[in-house]
Amino acid sequence: MKQSYTLIKNELLEHKIIIRLPLFLALFTMVVVVLVLSNINNFSFNIQMNDIDGWQPPITASSFAGVVGSVSLFIAGIVSLLSFFTYSARALAKERKEGSLAFWHSMPVSDSKAITIKLLVALVVIPLFSSLLLLFVDITVWIVAMWVMPADMLVENSLSLVAIGLHWGQFISMMAAMSLALLPIACVIFCASQLTEHPLLVLFVAITLVKFISYMLFDSMAIGTWLNKVSNLAFNILTSNHPWQTLTSVGMVILLGLLVLSVGIFKTSVHLRSGD
Repeated sequence: MKQSYTLIKNELLEHKIIIRLPLFLALFTMVVVVLVLSNINNFSFNIQMNDIDGWQPPITASSFAGVVGSVSLFIAGIVSLLSFFTYSARALAKERKEGSLAFWHSMPVSDSKAITIKLLVALVVIPLFSSLLLLFVDITVWIVAMWVMPADMLVENSLSLVAIGLHWGQFISMMAAMSLALLPIACVIFCASQLTEHPLLVLFVAITLVKFISYMLFDSMAIGTWLNKVSNLAFNILTSNHPWQTLTSVGMVILLGLLVLSVGIFKTSVHLRSGD
């Protein structure tokens, strides 16, 4: 356990974007709050969102602060996704590029454990840091609301500590579903990053080529549609009011197949990292 903690701590030190991005947004939120409080008598705003030809913004329903809570939940989710792709593309490639892989091979840490720790950071630690950002924003909004709103409006807009707890739990549940959807993508990126310095670009080109070739061969967009559904699953979960229902909507057989595929690609990544 102590070794795992040390490895996770090292990943956070090596990839500071995981901490810096949520921290920057938290500080930005604090600045905005200070400006609002210092000009509260002269400050007013109005948010109006109308449906345009049936279009609605991709924001999930929130159990806290209405639209404000929905926006903060969506932003925290986007931060988690951005951090995930940034980290996963560099986690293994950085070892080879900087020449630190030989050092890690001299340590009593197996390749499978090293990659497992990186998966843990990508799929668990990053969402937890994003949830802290959401928690900070929610508490800030609640404090401001307590300052400027009457009690009846606080109740009407679900502005309370209990609502904050429910909102945080809603986000954690959504992140759990997103992490399951991102597991095969993380394994593929880890594997590709050991073969190229630009894994995300290579994957994008590869997916585009598969769609194009499958359409040319079979005169059907079925394969391309399926790839879109799988690759966009995490974002669809983020913008859904029912994250787990969205996750299972692809079918349990497909989810099981993706899990088996993830295990196979994980083993391939271990083999590539070992240099055998």
